[in-house]
Amino acid sequence: MKKFFLLAVFAVTGIHSTQAQRYEYEDGTPVEGPRHHRDHHRGGTSVSDLRFGAYFAPTIAWMHPTTGKSDNGLYSVSSEGSKLGYMWGLMMDYYFADNYAFSTGFNLNTGGGILSTRYIGPGPSSSSAYVTNNVYETKFNYNLQYLEVPFNLKLRSDELGPAGIQMFGQLGLSVGFNLAHKATYTVQYSDSTGSMLAEKSGNNEKLRGTLAVPPVIFALNVGGGVEYPVSEKMSLYAGIFFNNGFAPDATNPGNYDLGYNGSFKDGNTRLNNFAIRLGIFF
Repeated sequence: MKKFFLLAVFAVTGIHSTQAQRYEYEDGTPVEGPRHHRDHHRGGTSVSDLRFGAYFAPTIAWMHPTTGKSDNGLYSVSSEGSKLGYMWGLMMDYYFADNYAFSTGFNLNTGGGILSTRYIGPGPSSSSAYVTNNVYETKFNYNLQYLEVPFNLKLRSDELGPAGIQMFGQLGLSVGFNLAHKATYTVQYSDSTGSMLAEKSGNNEKLRGTLAVPPVIFALNVGGGVEYPVSEKMSLYAGIFFNNGFAPDATNPGNYDLGYNGSFKDGNTRLNNFAIRLGIFF
């Protein structure tokens, strides 16, 4: 009986010792399993977490010629102002370290801008008033739509104050695939005799012509904002972003097929916008 009692005591002591050694982390995570990373009390994330969200953003868009003249030097080019547009999309953040994430998703971007051109090239060599079959003045109000895929690095602060608000900034690139290209326009051009000017106009007309608008464009994205947690997993999201198109030329008017005589070029146009994003992570 005494030997049995001692054996039972040793067995219980060994089990207790084994259990004590299995849980050595403060959060009670077993040694054999991965240790939990720090979670926030609301809207929290941890390393290797995926977060999904959605947003809507009103935008101010404009088209910016990089030079005041066309490549061939025959036309002066100017921007005639901005226009209101909008974006909406889905977001995905992958946290590879505390407060550092790779951010992607997709968004639908509707915008455009207004450009005008004027012929400044040489005049006719004869007594005719104009160069024959030549574009003299244009004004195009572009309406463009792109499906964009961003690739951004996102940096986020720790929680600020008892409300758990976090600030963030992000920087990266996006690839845009053109879905629609229309314009309201007016073109003044000379006839085949060079003796008079005619005018052609269109109202929100599709830009016909081979590669009139490039099918793919690239843009630089930079922005920042705040996240406000409202539950354990859900956060409200607000930010201001600048999207700067940098390649290729957003329009190719030399290829337009809109029914007027001649063709013209603009000054390597870029498509830009400011966006105010309002959304939610869930």
